[in-house]
Amino acid sequence: MKAHLQKLSKILAMLLLIAAGFSACKKDKVPTPEPKPTETKPTTVASGTIDGKTFNVKDNAISSTVYSTSGDNVKAMETSATIGNDGSKLTFFLNDLKNGTASLSKKSGTSLNPGTRTIKINETSNTSQTYVQYYNGGNAYYAFSGTIEITVTDTYVKAKWNISFKDATGREFTSAGEFTITFATVIAKAKSEIKDPTPVADKPTVENISPTKGRAGDEIAITGVNYSTTAADNVVMFNGKVAEVVSATATKLTVKAPQGGSTGTISVKVKNSETVTGPTFTYLQAATFTSFAPASAKAGETVTITGTNFSTVVAENVVKFAGAQNTTVAATVTEATATQLKVTVPQTAATGKIIVNVLNGGNLTSATDFTLTTTTTTGDWEDMKFNTSIQEVNLSANLGNSFMFMGGSFPDYLYYTADGTSYTNVYANIPKDPNGHLEIHLIKSDGVNYYLTTNQGIFRTKDGVTWKKLLPSPNLPNLNVNALIASRGGNLAFISGGFLYRSADYGDTWTNKYVVNGNNLDYLTSDSFGKYWYAVDISQNYLSAAGPRKMYRSTDQGETWTAGDATTGIYYFGSGNQDFITASGYTIFCLYSTSTTQASIVDQRLYKTSTQGNTWTKVSDDNVYYVKAFGDYVVYGDGRFNVSADNGATFKDYSLPDSYRVGGVERVNGYFYVFAFKNNGQHRIFRRKI
Repeated sequence: MKAHLQKLSKILAMLLLIAAGFSACKKDKVPTPEPKPTETKPTTVASGTIDGKTFNVKDNAISSTVYSTSGDNVKAMETSATIGNDGSKLTFFLNDLKNGTASLSKKSGTSLNPGTRTIKINETSNTSQTYVQYYNGGNAYYAFSGTIEITVTDTYVKAKWNISFKDATGREFTSAGEFTITFATVIAKAKSEIKDPTPVADKPTVENISPTKGRAGDEIAITGVNYSTTAADNVVMFNGKVAEVVSATATKLTVKAPQGGSTGTISVKVKNSETVTGPTFTYLQAATFTSFAPASAKAGETVTITGTNFSTVVAENVVKFAGAQNTTVAATVTEATATQLKVTVPQTAATGKIIVNVLNGGNLTSATDFTLTTTTTTGDWEDMKFNTSIQEVNLSANLGNSFMFMGGSFPDYLYYTADGTSYTNVYANIPKDPNGHLEIHLIKSDGVNYYLTTNQGIFRTKDGVTWKKLLPSPNLPNLNVNALIASRGGNLAFISGGFLYRSADYGDTWTNKYVVNGNNLDYLTSDSFGKYWYAVDISQNYLSAAGPRKMYRSTDQGETWTAGDATTGIYYFGSGNQDFITASGYTIFCLYSTSTTQASIVDQRLYKTSTQGNTWTKVSDDNVYYVKAFGDYVVYGDGRFNVSADNGATFKDYSLPDSYRVGGVERVNGYFYVFAFKNNGQHRIFRRKI
């Protein structure tokens, strides 16, 4: 036991020694100071824009010189930045290096300010002029206005600028940006070494020319100083070839690039002065347009144009595609070499020739037509299993979840469906004359009732089972009615025999008023808001009519009418195509033919107006059977089903199964129902959501 206690004592002693040592180590430990934040040192850099181009350069691309003289507290600084791979350079000369804002004025000794000989440059006094020079392609441009904000510290100079230049033609362009120069990178020189790039002198100078490239006969502007105002006193040569001087002032010459000239420098001599040279003028060879590929493409796809002598500067090549109604639309050139241009097909392009113009050298037209391929979406169409024989063109209207449809040309059927899946012919339920003869013209809906216009008046129903004959004129119970405006709230209106008939209670009671010059107006429609009403003059709807054929409009609910400024064409409502006019918002869409030699429905095209008929724009060059609007949706077609969801601004086309064509459409519960047919007499109803 005693031995065990002795052993335990030794262990405790050792533990105490270890604890003491550990404590001593903690006391001797020196705290590590927290690191100081790294100071960001300024670097030499310049960035900005000039004439639409951006640049960002630093270090070796920038050089600065500070000029000073002993005993003179005013220092000057010259900073040059090479801002392009072509050697383009911006040079800033600050005549008084201090904090503040320097305002630029026209540089003396230039065409903008020829100056006088009294200006002193190399004296120690502060008489030199702050200026900015932009050197590009052999041309020197001097800023004529703007400001430079200067910040000077012990280690660096920062300048922010916003300035304007002019080229030889007087075109203005701007530059904005900033540079930072560290004093560690500058060169020190005496102020006596300042060199003025435009000293006032007697000899002529050449600052810049515009354009710098062109063809024989093109007019070229040259700016400088000390020109004679007598054109003949100025001798201008293009690489040794004498040019005709068209006009002359003391600071600008306008000359014609000589025939037979070649690329080289421009020189100027005035009377007996020495000859001075300027930038290089590049003669352009005539471009050619040999081919394009692919021969057809969709809007937004790329077409490659092949030829010779295209400009390698994208913006100097102008490409246009055919547009609607014999117009042209500009395409975006994305890449350019001397022999190829890559362009994007415009969204509003049409099938037709492609035109290329290089540096205003005249239009080059493709030998063959480019074919626009429309975007095609097959999608999933649901066959409604309707196999009954019907007409190719069908007219329809919807009410809630139901819709009705009928043939466009005196049909003997009127189908009603409550759900789009089963169809009932309700034609037999409509009241008829004793002979059983009834010509149905149009079907409309106001959201509460269906209305049929016929040769025996107007009939109203909700379900196709029960019908009521309306009596706009009790004295004329079988009044012929073609078209009807049926708007929300039970407001109905139509014109017949020169009288305007209106009802505000779903057709239960009517008023009528004679419309001056309204005998021939019919097929009323209105915009979506009821502000503008439209009608056609049916007396002019044949080729031998005196014309002109125009759309008429009314702003007082049909009481007075005015013809639109623009001429329209022949309407084919008599062929059963009575869905020929509709409205989405304030835009009116109308089908007509502008042919003056034949009256055929194959010439019918879709047009629209947003100027109440004063101007019309062709929407499609396809043959169109119908056009209808459902709120913001506008649809039209024949071989394809074309849909717009933005009031007709843009359309997307959908092909039908098995090459069916479209002869009418209705929209219910988000579904588009299309009445489809083939030339062999087959008929179907398809639907899909879009």
